[in-house]
Amino acid sequence: MTNQFIKSNHIRAIILFFGLLGCLDILKAQVIDINPNVQWKYVRSQQLELKNKSTYQYEFPAEKGYDYIFSVTINESGIETYVKVFDIQMKPIAGEGIKSKTNQLQFRVPANGTYIVTLAYRGPDYNESTPIDFTLIRRPIVE
Repeated sequence: MTNQFIKSNHIRAIILFFGLLGCLDILKAQVIDINPNVQWKYVRSQQLELKNKSTYQYEFPAEKGYDYIFSVTINESGIETYVKVFDIQMKPIAGEGIKSKTNQLQFRVPANGTYIVTLAYRGPDYNESTPIDFTLIRRPIVE
């Protein structure tokens, strides 16, 4: 009976181990080729619903030696977006914020680490949300 109990726990431990390995594989960042000729790779994309004069901010990992582009896609006219990137201490890395509206921001980071992106949005005055696609892509630096 004891021998059967040990085998049962051993099998459960093996199943749990492989289950955890499967979960770790799912949690990896998904990087997909966009254009193999110029080596742009998809890093992250989010569908946002923003209202007039709202701001969206999140952290993302970045590596030195890559060009990065944040792209904002909106299917409506009369909308202004402002994108700015900061390091983790909130030191500006790219973008001019409110001084310069943009729907695309290309930048490089000075070191491997965690960075912060801020997307500011100014749209119609009515109180409805606007769907926005916010995408990050990267490629190795091409000089």
